[in-house]
Amino acid sequence: MSWKDYLYIQKGDRIAIILLLVLIVISGGIYILVSIEKESDKTICPESEKEFHTFIEKLKDRDSTTSYPEKNQIQKDDTHYTAYPHQEKLKTGETIEINSSDTTDLKKIPGIGSAFSNRIVKYRNLLGGYNNLNQLKEVWGMDDDLFNKIIPYLKVVPNTEKIKVNTASFEELNKHPYIKYKRAKIIIDIRERKGKIESMDRLSLLEEFTDSDTKRLTPYLSFD
Repeated sequence: MSWKDYLYIQKGDRIAIILLLVLIVISGGIYILVSIEKESDKTICPESEKEFHTFIEKLKDRDSTTSYPEKNQIQKDDTHYTAYPHQEKLKTGETIEINSSDTTDLKKIPGIGSAFSNRIVKYRNLLGGYNNLNQLKEVWGMDDDLFNKIIPYLKVVPNTEKIKVNTASFEELNKHPYIKYKRAKIIIDIRERKGKIESMDRLSLLEEFTDSDTKRLTPYLSFD
């Protein structure tokens, strides 16, 4: 056997050797690239760290020159503050006339605020004016305690608006607190069947109009 026989390599072995060499070359290339990247990081990191410290120092300088409110300190902004005038109340012995007063006047009465002043005026408009102060008991929410408290500050000058019984529409009759739907229909029916209603005496003959009804309705009806 000659020396050439010792150097002979089969085809399969040659392929394996070639692949091994390729892997060695690739591994070497990767190692070189990683080494270069590490060197690059080593040169960059110190500079980045220096910039970071510079940034922190600037923040500290800015904080030292900026004024902040102390803990639990509340800053008041009066820009949008609206000062409402104090509502003066009537003194003992002072009175207002209920049919000519507005909500502002009524709120001067001790015990009367915005809600009740509005209700009193609204009910006055529905009635056509107050004929006596006892009608205030009919205002929604008015109890005896409040009524007795406000009465000393009120007076009434009767000046009621009258409904023309013989010409008023059903809607006009129906909206009055003392007439409402059922009595309004009866009035319209009598007018259509019997003609003109001459006086309250004609209505008092009907069971729908009691003595109490006719008494409180009289100031609000006209039979012209």
